[in-house]
Order: sequence, then C-alpha cells, then structure tokens
Amino acid sequence: MRIRVLGCYGAEMPGYKTSGFLINENTLLDAGTVVSVLSVEEQIKINNIIISHTHLDHIKDIQFLADNVMGKRDKPINLISTNGVLSVLKRNILNDIVWPDFTTIPSKDKPILKFLSVQEKKELSIGELTVKPIATTHIVETVGYVIKDKKNAIIYTGDTGHTEEIWKIASRESNLKAVFAEVSFPNKMAELADVSGHLTAKGLGKELKKMGKPEIPVYVSHMKPQYLNIIEEDISDLENKKIKVLKQGDIIEL
Repeated sequence: MRIRVLGCYGAEMPGYKTSGFLINENTLLDAGTVVSVLSVEEQIKINNIIISHTHLDHIKDIQFLADNVMGKRDKPINLISTNGVLSVLKRNILNDIVWPDFTTIPSKDKPILKFLSVQEKKELSIGELTVKPIATTHIVETVGYVIKDKKNAIIYTGDTGHTEEIWKIASRESNLKAVFAEVSFPNKMAELADVSGHLTAKGLGKELKKMGKPEIPVYVSHMKPQYLNIIEEDISDLENKKIKVLKQGDIIEL
C-alpha cells in the first residue's frame, strides 16, 4: 500500500493544503486537496473517493475533479461513505445549486460520479483494497476507516475528538501497520478542540493508550497551520518516537 500526502492541514493558506491522501494512484482518502497537486493524467486514474465527512476541507475538490475528468473516463468515480454522509453531500453540494449534480451528468446511465454506500462496520471491496467505516466523534456525522490490502491495514481517524470504537478495532487488528490521526489545536486550546470535535497532542496521547499498541507508527495530520509550530512542540513533548507530523508530499510505503 502506497499513501501519498496531497494535503494534510486543517485550514488552507499559502503553502498549506487541506486533507487529501492518494492510495495506490487510484483511490483518494478524503478530497480536500486533489486538483491543485495532481496532473489531469493522474486525476483520470482515480476510481474511488473515500469520504470521512462533509466539511469542505475534506470534500471541496470532488467538484473540480469531476469537472476535470469529464469526457476522459469510461466509468464513474465512486464516492464511498455511509448513507448519512452521502445524503448530505447530495443535498447540499451536488444539488444543481451549489454545484452541478455530476451523479446525473452527462446522463443517469453514465454519470461522472456515483454514490457507493457502505454500512458502518461492514467491509466493502474496492479493487485491491477493502474499506470499513467506523463512527468517530465530531460535530457532524463522521467516520474513520480501516483500510486493508492483502498484507497491511491502516486506521484513518478522520476528524475526531475523544472517541472509543475505532481504538477498540485498532487494538484487535493483527495486520495494523499505521495509524493516521488528527491533532488540530495546541494543548492550550483544549477547550476549543473539545467543543469543535478535535484533538490536541495531549488528547491524542490519551487516545493512543486506548489502542494499546505503542509499536505502531502514528502519522499526524489536520494541524491548523497558524499553530503548527506550537502543535509540533506539543507532540514532541509526548516523547513518542512513533509519532510523525505529516507534511505535504510525504509518501508512506507499507
């Protein structure tokens, strides 16, 4: 499994792009950043977009990707998430008001985008990968994912505050090779993190203890760039060498 970091921040400003991870060249894990990094030729290869939730920093490039690949693919791009997440996307974004409904363009029989629903805690096979959504704790319906190939499994928490189920599942996953978790705010802003359904470095440290696998590498994303230096210091204070703060352009090979 090869994971390329297209964007990994919790806000967008010059030099900092929002959440988007490319798995094995043909699957996106969230789509806050896609079209400003990938060439059109790379965009055409994307078959699946796994969506954690519908906040704009995780979905905004779905619309532009659909526009860019129109007429260049024979099959639709699958938008994969729970019914609840997909219905919000349909109702509020792909509604012919905010953006054209590419699930019916150029026709209902041959659309650019296709909704592919998956039930929480149920595995869905997409090519060489399987995905399983796990509810996390955020201010809108949000799921993290267990993503597997034949040899490896990763956990992606998406946006979450303190939560339980995804760590229980991580603790039982025998092929777990990496966790992708969020830290959005400095420790000194813990109250804001709690209210907004996010974590601080100290909060992440508490969450990782629930998993009980200190040997597993943890890759941190979703940092608010205006607080990045402070967040990095807070993470360093955890004294956990398995935790790495992601940067755009990083590639993780499993």
